Amino acid sequence: MAVYVNPTGVREDDLPYDRPMLLRPPPRFRGFPPEGFEVFALRDRDERRHAILSTFHPALRLLSEDVLPLVDTDPAAPFHTHLPRLDWPKGYDPFCTWLALSRLPHGYQAGPQLNVGIHADYVAARLAWDTGADAFGRFEFRCRIGGLGTLLAEAAAASQLNFRVYAAAPWPAGSRCVFETASDWDQAFVEVARRGVWWELGRVWKLPESLDVVTTPTLSGLVGDVFEALAPVYRRID
Repeated sequence: MAVYVNPTGVREDDLPYDRPMLLRPPPRFRGFPPEGFEVFALRDRDERRHAILSTFHPALRLLSEDVLPLVDTDPAAPFHTHLPRLDWPKGYDPFCTWLALSRLPHGYQAGPQLNVGIHADYVAARLAWDTGADAFGRFEFRCRIGGLGTLLAEAAAASQLNFRVYAAAPWPAGSRCVFETASDWDQAFVEVARRGVWWELGRVWKLPESLDVVTTPTLSGLVGDVFEALAPVYRRID
């Protein structure tokens, strides 16, 4: 991993692993193509899948190079970068794509993710869970009983992040937000039990009003801010 020297003259690799990088290098990420979000409306499934991959994954790889050093600071437990193939399970109708950072080298959807999601009408940076994962129940237990919920609420308040729960929806939507709150993490779990397939804590840039953000290098710094705020929470999850 690259070493950067911050304005104090201290090498970043000499800092404690949970201390944020004080000076970030210029972003590699240049933004998503403004016209790219139209590919989610392609009716042919295979054509849409290939268009999503070619339109967004090169930019997501660059974004991963920007944000990975911000969270991958503990050599004993490295993060791994994941991009989906969008061809599983068989017959899957792709309606979004994503970048996931996880300490799991394989099967990352079994655990928490630091995730950037790309949809036709929004881009999101979040700590997220597939609620069907077996480990999600332990995560909920730790939030309710082990004090992890308090840490989540503190991170949300400090960085102006929101809790959201999504339910499945027919294509072309694919999913729909059924619950959103700035602080009531406990109720978010209630909504998961009712109908949720996806739980997250993070920030959303809605489209088209945020096109001037998501199509520029500015998004890299904003995603980095969200991931740095959420990385300490991720490290508390087991």
